[in-house]
Amino acid sequence: MHSKYSKWIGALGLAVVMTTAADAQVGHDPAHSPYQDLRWGQFVSLSAGRILGSGGTLGLGPHDGQVLFLRHEFLADKPLSLALGAGFGQADRLYVRSLSATTDRVAGPVKRNLYMAEGVLQLNLTGGKTWHNLAPYANLGLGLAFAQNLPADSSGYKFGTRFFFAPGAGLRAFVTRRLYLRVEARAVFWSLTYPGPYRTTDPDGLGPLKPLLASTLKEWAPAPMIHAGLGYAFKNPFF
Repeated sequence: MHSKYSKWIGALGLAVVMTTAADAQVGHDPAHSPYQDLRWGQFVSLSAGRILGSGGTLGLGPHDGQVLFLRHEFLADKPLSLALGAGFGQADRLYVRSLSATTDRVAGPVKRNLYMAEGVLQLNLTGGKTWHNLAPYANLGLGLAFAQNLPADSSGYKFGTRFFFAPGAGLRAFVTRRLYLRVEARAVFWSLTYPGPYRTTDPDGLGPLKPLLASTLKEWAPAPMIHAGLGYAFKNPFF
């Protein structure tokens, strides 16, 4: 009996050892894992880049220029971050000299200042960790944009203050546990509203303005943006 029980105990011990060894191979040794915890709960970054796009059907919206972004992120939950951001840019805009002119109604482009303020909801694709020091994400910004008026535009069009939404995706590459590089691409959508005289049912009535649809005086214009810069992580004072 003793010999029989010894065989069973030996077999059970061998099974435990083999199971433990197999479990050890699943996952990663923490010392050599490609995943590292984000130790800090807040992130501040400054980045610069370009705004692209056409400025809408008539080119009267901001497009084709330089932008500068400042963003402050809070790691609200490991997969999610909340952020506040502000942007400044100088972008091209066309303008209408006069609707009554028979030729050369549209002029420009000219550079005008553009200001943006937004809140951002961000999904961190690697949660509260980095993978090989990389932290990819997708986000959505909601905010307001304001562009300087053009005194030379006598047609009554003004960009004014516009609500926008901006889906985007980006990557943070951590050089150290605190310092990181950021690159982000996004598409900013804002509405352009044209004055009543812009509406026409005569395809030749507005000359260079005739691409504007006769059925609407409002359109959503996409403004793709790409920017890159530096960021710094620090302790979250709330938890």
